[in-house]
Amino acid sequence: MPKIKDIPQVDRPREKFLQKGPDSLSKSDLLAILLGSGIKGKNVQKLSQQIIKKFGNNFLNISIDDLLKISGIGQAKALQIISAISLVKRFYEDKESNEIIIKNSKNILSLTYDLRDKKKEYLVCLYLNARNILIKKEIISVGLLDKSLLHPREIFQPAVELNAACIILVHNHPSGNPNPSEKDIKIVKRITGASDLMGIPVIDFIITASKGSYSFYNKLKGQSANVDYVADGVQGTLFDLMEAEKPTYEVNAEKIQETYFYIPPVKKNYIQLQNRRYIGSKYKLIEWIFSILEKECSGDSFVDVFAGTGVVSAVAAKHFKKIILNDFLFSNYAIYQAFFGNGEWNKEKIENIIKDYNSIERENLSDNYFSKNFGGKYFSQNSSKIIGTIRNNIEDNKDNLTTKEYYMLISSLLYSIDKIANTVGHYDAYFKKDFIDDKFFMRPIDPISVKNISIYREDTNQLAKKINADIVYIDPPYNSRQYSRFYHVLETLTKWDKPSLYGVALKPEPENMSDYCRVQAKDKFNKLVQDLNVKYLVVSYNNTYESKSNSSKNKITLQEIKDILAKKGKTKIFEKKYRHFNAGNTNFNNHKEYLFVTKV
Repeated sequence: MPKIKDIPQVDRPREKFLQKGPDSLSKSDLLAILLGSGIKGKNVQKLSQQIIKKFGNNFLNISIDDLLKISGIGQAKALQIISAISLVKRFYEDKESNEIIIKNSKNILSLTYDLRDKKKEYLVCLYLNARNILIKKEIISVGLLDKSLLHPREIFQPAVELNAACIILVHNHPSGNPNPSEKDIKIVKRITGASDLMGIPVIDFIITASKGSYSFYNKLKGQSANVDYVADGVQGTLFDLMEAEKPTYEVNAEKIQETYFYIPPVKKNYIQLQNRRYIGSKYKLIEWIFSILEKECSGDSFVDVFAGTGVVSAVAAKHFKKIILNDFLFSNYAIYQAFFGNGEWNKEKIENIIKDYNSIERENLSDNYFSKNFGGKYFSQNSSKIIGTIRNNIEDNKDNLTTKEYYMLISSLLYSIDKIANTVGHYDAYFKKDFIDDKFFMRPIDPISVKNISIYREDTNQLAKKINADIVYIDPPYNSRQYSRFYHVLETLTKWDKPSLYGVALKPEPENMSDYCRVQAKDKFNKLVQDLNVKYLVVSYNNTYESKSNSSKNKITLQEIKDILAKKGKTKIFEKKYRHFNAGNTNFNNHKEYLFVTKV
């Protein structure tokens, strides 16, 4: 067993701590510094890794007896660890008992009084939880506040890491005049626009100076500085605060007896269309949806304008003569072409290529774009090397593949990495682990035979002006969570344009951002409904309006949907209790799925 002195100095925990700080160290590295030395036959790094792996997330609750059961751990080392844990808990308890609650702008000014006399311009951000308790106060920038230099990610990246419910920004004017400049107004517009995209609201933006202060919230609302911010357990957004009344979220709806409908069969060792972890997937609601369609609608053509996983279209293809499906994600478009596309392909050829991919020797691979960015984070380092190598090979051999074969290989890769991703089901974040298993194994997809199908990757509102059909199924995004950001790793792997990546989650610059995840969602939905030339409008939505997570709250009320559809014809509403996909902090017990059916 190598001793700690045999490890290169740059990789030793103590040296790494001194050179790069604590954030560069893993949990086991930090524990190694605390232990100081190993035991016979096991250096301190191996010992600490063994302890962390054994107790995992329960580490803070271990006892001396738990540690004494580990071979080589004596009473002295056990006491070192337990004492450190107890010390941290004691400070944490003290911190909890001294919570700082931000009620109004006066509270903010008292926290940032030192900014008034600064000779340079500062931008400070206060990160709050859903009860308006201060999580962290952080200086974002020092010097001239310039919208061309200040990127929103500098503000919102810490908010994501801290799981903040909302933020407040404070900016000082060394001139002494607190009135906002034209530059301040542009900055506020840019930041509040970004906050809407992120689903992390900006509660206030305050300018402080020696001659007074200016609150954008107070001035916009016509309120005094004594007015409290909203904080009834659920944090209101800057836009929510402007609403005069809380909207009604429930509507009267019917229930229906479900009947069996065709669902694509499962083939062993093949990937099926529905084998994805995807927010808003309707796979478990298929029989409910089609039981309603059979009873309420008629026709030969079916359009799925927000197709998502594509499972609704897969079932529709067995019951309608013509199918149109659309989604604006590159990865979803590739998957549709692979499963539904009518191009030529050779089964034996695909299976042999995938067999070769699964025989790749990881030890002989060099780092590539995928492993450099995502290795040790979303996937293990070795798995990431293989994934990047396979994607490069698919692109290099594109001329030797038909269009369908090309998309089939990409889709097989997308599904295979989704199965092993070190995430909760999307790519907004990954688990921070000391060790990630090498579990990558690629399987071929099982295409679905569909005769008359058209596949689009277009803005839904633009596509609506070009198509006509008997039935349109509308399943828009419900909340602030942008799908292009949640599935950015799949988007990057599909496009393979190797973009620059930013932040802890390693996302590219924003693209394909949906207005259905913003405050204008109702207007976009209204325009979509008016532009569609169909006989029946079928709309899916749910009732997540009072979630603890701001980004999970729905953008359109059920009553608004009902009113918009009423302009087109008579509407029936159906409901079903349904435990939705929950990959974050959303906690909502009385969850229901609704289906609106309008006969035009």
